[in-house]
Amino acid sequence: MHTFAFLFNPVDLKQIREFWPLTRLMPDFFIKSFLKGQEFKISHLKTFKSSRNKEIQGYLIVLPLLPEQMVELDEELVLDKIITASYLARDLKAELLGLGGYAAVIADKKPMLYKHLKTSVTSGTSFTAWSIIEALHRLAKTKNINFKKSTLAIIGASSSLGSLCARKLSPNFEKIILSSKQKNTLELLRKNIQEENPIEIQIAEDANKAAKNADIIITAASAERDSVFNIEEVKPNAVILDICPFHHIAAKINHRQDITVVEGGIVKLPLQPHSQMNMGLPKDMVCASLAETMILTFEEKFATCSLGENINVDKLESIADLAVRHGFEIFVPGAPVL
Repeated sequence: MHTFAFLFNPVDLKQIREFWPLTRLMPDFFIKSFLKGQEFKISHLKTFKSSRNKEIQGYLIVLPLLPEQMVELDEELVLDKIITASYLARDLKAELLGLGGYAAVIADKKPMLYKHLKTSVTSGTSFTAWSIIEALHRLAKTKNINFKKSTLAIIGASSSLGSLCARKLSPNFEKIILSSKQKNTLELLRKNIQEENPIEIQIAEDANKAAKNADIIITAASAERDSVFNIEEVKPNAVILDICPFHHIAAKINHRQDITVVEGGIVKLPLQPHSQMNMGLPKDMVCASLAETMILTFEEKFATCSLGENINVDKLESIADLAVRHGFEIFVPGAPVL
C-alpha cells in the first residue's frame, strides 16, 4: 500500500489542545511559549479508498506552531522545518510529502527546496486553485452572477495561488483588480495576462481599495496584515472566497447579512466514512492541498508537483480530472454540484 505524509500546522488554540492535551490546563497567553519547545506530532490517518478501489494510507506531521507564529518565523527557519518533516516522512515510508498552510507558501517561493528533501513534495497549490475556481462557478450559478458584468479582486495576487487564480479566471471577467504589496510582481502578472486576454486589470497595493470596488473577492494573501479590508465598505451582495490561512473574515460579517463568505479549498473525500482528523473541518472533509497529496498518491505520481510561483495553468485541469477519477468533490456549502 502506498503512503503519503502531510505537513500541517494547527490553525487555532482549539486544534492545539487536540494535539497537545497538556495545553488544556494552560492559560492562552502561555501556550505559544510552550509550543516553541515541542517536537513534531505524528498522527496516523489509516486507510483511504478511492472510487476506483485503490487504497492508500497517510500520516499527519503536525507542526507545534500557530499560523501567526509561522508568519513571524524567518523563512529559512520554515524551510528547515519542511526539510526536517521530509526526514520524518521518509522514516514513515511515505513516498510523497504534502505541504499545508504557510509551509506551502514558503515552499512555493523556494522551489529548489525539493533538492534538499528526502521525499517528493507538493504544495497542493494546483488543486487549491481549482477548488476556488470551481466554488466560484457554483456560487455564480446559485446567485445568478454574471462574471462578464462583475469585477473580481484577488487579495494576495502575487502569491502562487493568487497568480494561478488570476491567470485562470481572467478570460471570464470584465475587470480584475490585483492586490499585493509586491507591485513589481503584479505589474508582470498584469502584462502576462493581458498578452492573452486584453481585459481591464487594475493594481491596488491597498487591500481595502481593491475589496471595496469588487463584486467578488478572493483572499489568497499569506500574511494576515496583507488581507485585511474594511467589511463595511464592501459592495452590497458581494461574494468573498476566503482562502488565506487565517480565515478571519467570516467572524466580522455578523451585521452584513447581504455578503456571502465561503471558506475555500475544502474537498469531500470519496466513498466511505473516515475518522475525524482534527483539522478543523467537517467529517470526511480535507483541505485541497491534502486532497492533492492523496490524489497523487492514488495515481502513484511520486514526482515533485505544484511547486513554485509560476505553476502552469494546465495543471489545474489535469489535477481536477484526476480528482474526479478518484471520487473527490469540491465542497461549497449551499451550492449545487455542477
